[in-house]
Amino acid sequence: MTYVDPQKRASAEEYGVPHAPEEVVAEWHALAEAVCRELQYAGLPAYVERPGTLAGRQAGARVSVDTMDDATGGVHVSWNAGESMTEAALGSMEPDRLDLLEPVIEHGTRIGSLMDETITSVLTLAGFRTRDALDLNDLAPGTHVTGRQARQWFIESILSEGVLGLIAAIRACDPGGGDSGEPAGIGTEGKALLTGRGIRIVQDGLHRLADDDRQEFARVLRRTAGAMHSQDMARKGFWKADRSLLELPDVLCLPTQEPPAVATAVVPRSRILAAAYVTVLGCIEMADENTIDAEEAVKITEAWTGTLLRRLDQAPHEDRQELIRLFLEAAREETDPAHRAFASRFPETIGLCGGSGEATTA
Repeated sequence: MTYVDPQKRASAEEYGVPHAPEEVVAEWHALAEAVCRELQYAGLPAYVERPGTLAGRQAGARVSVDTMDDATGGVHVSWNAGESMTEAALGSMEPDRLDLLEPVIEHGTRIGSLMDETITSVLTLAGFRTRDALDLNDLAPGTHVTGRQARQWFIESILSEGVLGLIAAIRACDPGGGDSGEPAGIGTEGKALLTGRGIRIVQDGLHRLADDDRQEFARVLRRTAGAMHSQDMARKGFWKADRSLLELPDVLCLPTQEPPAVATAVVPRSRILAAAYVTVLGCIEMADENTIDAEEAVKITEAWTGTLLRRLDQAPHEDRQELIRLFLEAAREETDPAHRAFASRFPETIGLCGGSGEATTA
């Protein structure tokens, strides 16, 4: 499909205002479709303005593509008010009635600003890179979308589930095995050995978070643990559900008495969770038969790496790339050679990426 008519493109270049290359414009239109879907997913009326059509007044979020090869080029989102509000405002702006202080005009302006803020907030939460379009063009209010990045809330959520799930699964193992029907073969010392390093990473990591992040970190872990416990109750019933899940966030959020000896910069919450997740898996992988039965080790690791991959099934490419980056960053920070080697190959081992570090398609 050709987005810009060749004659129009040639004329624009002649006057020194060229359009972006067709492949770039195609990427912008794909981005516009993704933006529209995300706004509709959030419950907002939204539509994409098709190439070659006149700007419409359909109520809702109007997503359009500016094809110019300059800072204003790309995806723009602006809010169109309903027909009644629009007509009332336009009626007050007729030459013989022009009064910019007319209340109906002020009301429409405020509604537009509020909706622009809402649109920007929704898109930012969904991982889109946005900026105020007025920064680029004083006459073009709305939101300028320049691309997509990883959804940090999503990354944090699946890593929280993984860390809590791995530790809870190890702690739930029956030390004596037998016919209890639960996972077997990990004694008290083994449980401490398998989970202690990961727990310590989280506790030490609290010292690397800003105050607001530390509080939000605790809330995320508690919400996740509560949801996991509710799901466990739905499967096993009230009395058999693992209540230790509800206590685990308090253990993880108990900061060590002394900060780590080496002063480090503030880090994102997801980075701490990624390090803890891959560390617990590494401890299981490197444990001997006296610490954990091989069959139980496989059962636990496959269950929780499988959950991680299932959560990523429909995730955007950017989310997968961010997760790979976090795992490899954890490997670079690892001081133990064996754990560093495990963490370095972990994304490839579970099929999250190919040998080059690129994410595989779901």
